[in-house]
Amino acid sequence: MKKIQIIYQQFYKSTSNIDKGSLSQLRNVIHRVDVQGADRVVDSYRAHFAFISDCLDAFLVGACLHHLDMENIESEPKRKQVLFAALSSDEKRQYIEQIASEIERNYINLEKDLCSLNPRSQEMYLKEQQIQDMFDADEMKFFCLHCRRSYKTRGNLKNHLKKEHEWQFPVEQNDDDKELDRVALYRASFMKCALLLRDTNDAYILGDGNRIMDNSKFQMLLSGISQHTKYQLWLFRFLGNFHCLLSPRDAYEYKWNCTTNLKGGNGHNIPNDNLVEILVHRLKAKLQTQGANVTYASARKAALTLQIQDEIRENMIEQCEMKKTGTSRTSTSVTNDIILMINELSAGGVFDYVPGRRYENFRTFNDLFSKVNLMSLHKWLTKQKERLSYETV
Repeated sequence: MKKIQIIYQQFYKSTSNIDKGSLSQLRNVIHRVDVQGADRVVDSYRAHFAFISDCLDAFLVGACLHHLDMENIESEPKRKQVLFAALSSDEKRQYIEQIASEIERNYINLEKDLCSLNPRSQEMYLKEQQIQDMFDADEMKFFCLHCRRSYKTRGNLKNHLKKEHEWQFPVEQNDDDKELDRVALYRASFMKCALLLRDTNDAYILGDGNRIMDNSKFQMLLSGISQHTKYQLWLFRFLGNFHCLLSPRDAYEYKWNCTTNLKGGNGHNIPNDNLVEILVHRLKAKLQTQGANVTYASARKAALTLQIQDEIRENMIEQCEMKKTGTSRTSTSVTNDIILMINELSAGGVFDYVPGRRYENFRTFNDLFSKVNLMSLHKWLTKQKERLSYETV
């Protein structure tokens, strides 16, 4: 749910009807009246998640049409023409992978800030470690490694190293480039975040611990940008437990036990926190039926027997060959909605790159990962590491 809120906080403006290709404009085009933005995600989560998924499909298909120079999804491509039916299975896969790679490079990865984040953070970490080694715990001062001059604060030592010894520290990059296409950056940044959301959701459904762990790093960065502090802290500790605190055996179990499968079968896993919410909701319903007779002992007994009762009920249904009751959600076709959004995006030239172009409501929009303040992130990570050092003893 937090991932959906992060996307809406950055990309949704309720008054941006004049911004072609913005989420609120696309919502109006397909009349999704139950989609209201980040504040309503909790009330109608499925509607907002479905809308983000449909928007991502529209952006991806629109980018493919623009890349292959196609007028609509039924027309033949004017670029990258190939007799697809005559290709072998391997050649078809290679062709599709090539087109997907070109779309990713030309329409999604416009900014390279994320690629430079890791080496910049490593450089900062090494410099901070060198400065920490210059600290004398007995005299409570910093002593310069080159000239042995003493300083009481870390900041004064840094200034001395920059002026006298030509040390270079990483600085934040300036994004005030008037020649950037802010509309293209909006498109690329949304597709990047929505693809991360889809991949993470798919990883939880399939119980893929490797993808869950890898995507957590990007989610932690995005949650820090959007000031979701508790979610950011949970992700940091999730990664810290796996990489540092747990033994190899426990870390392996920790990574591959992030999900639960209640009904069996492939693709039916849910996150463990969702399971807790389900059990808490059902426990509350049982306690309400007890009324004034509820006690700690009865609540404990109800909590311990929830799953056992479910197994008994499922076994009875299976043995008696009874038809399961309950409402099932019918799948609706969203092809028309996606086509309408593609037409709106194409009419607004969202897939073009026009230097200097910008939205009225997103005039200084930058790629979300370029908003990562490396200095603040390094300071926050250092503080959390110190907390873990004495909280986990």
